[in-house]
Amino acid sequence: MNLINLRKFQTSPTARKLGLWLVTSLAISLIFFQESWASLGAMLSLDWLFGQNHVAPWGVLGLCGIWLWLKRKNIWREMSLNSCHPERGKGSQEILRSLCSLRMTLLGLALVVGAILMPPSRDYLVFQVLLASLGIFVIFFVRGARIPSVLLTIYGFAISFPLIIQRFAELPYSMGAIKPLMWILAGLGYPLQNQGQLVHFTSLSGETISTSITIGCAGPATMGVFIAIFALMMLDIPLPPRKAAWLFLFGVVGTWVQSLIRLIIIILVGYHLGEAAMWTSHSWTIYILFPLWYLFFAYIYFQQAGGKGGKMRNTEIKDKKSSVGVESQGEVGL
Repeated sequence: MNLINLRKFQTSPTARKLGLWLVTSLAISLIFFQESWASLGAMLSLDWLFGQNHVAPWGVLGLCGIWLWLKRKNIWREMSLNSCHPERGKGSQEILRSLCSLRMTLLGLALVVGAILMPPSRDYLVFQVLLASLGIFVIFFVRGARIPSVLLTIYGFAISFPLIIQRFAELPYSMGAIKPLMWILAGLGYPLQNQGQLVHFTSLSGETISTSITIGCAGPATMGVFIAIFALMMLDIPLPPRKAAWLFLFGVVGTWVQSLIRLIIIILVGYHLGEAAMWTSHSWTIYILFPLWYLFFAYIYFQQAGGKGGKMRNTEIKDKKSSVGVESQGEVGL
């Protein structure tokens, strides 16, 4: 039975187009994005991932890939439709369908050209390849590209958010973490001083330590990851708008507090254990605190979604019972 289904899959028009899309995308990436392939090994190395805190983009991309796999049946169904408006008939509607397909083709080509013309940046190497592949996917499958487009947008936001903050709001975002950090630790009696983004203190061992709390330390990367994961959760298990807005605000504040706690821990480690220990904690605290925080947030989210889901399930059960009752009455009447 499995062999029969596999043969049907291989001989279906959608499967053949999928293979053609894969070959075309691979050819374009090999021709125009050679730097991406050449840098892939370095970008996946542990030194790059943990030394530069670049795990976050790969994590978001992995979650998008998992979500894509979970929605594969929906995507395949829309890919098989192969039309902008499959419910429309013939005649003048065919002209509208052709115009829609032409617009989608032009859109796909624009995505490919845009990916090729993007300024070279290691932060966007993977995104460029995926954007060009999405453009080809739009041309081949039209409606089937809706879910992949949303997921690529979420991934693009996750990698762009910290870069945008760094470009336009680096000092305000950093000071938004430094001011409460100094207030809390000074209130606890720690002899810290700061000049702008520079924080100075003398450790218990007498070591003078100066560190700059830049935008990379203030937490925009984790904020971007939080927003991206929240969007994925909303796509999978949506909440009512009011409840979603309050929960999102709670998550943003919690993510900021998590970043502040991380900075406090880093400074305290430096004060008690020295500069070398401080930089070790700088590299690893994010991978402990953020997962713990997000597990807590996910628990609250699913609790809220569960209440909503339970009401929906009860409503569905009542509707089914009422429909069964109507059908039974109809059968008796007949």
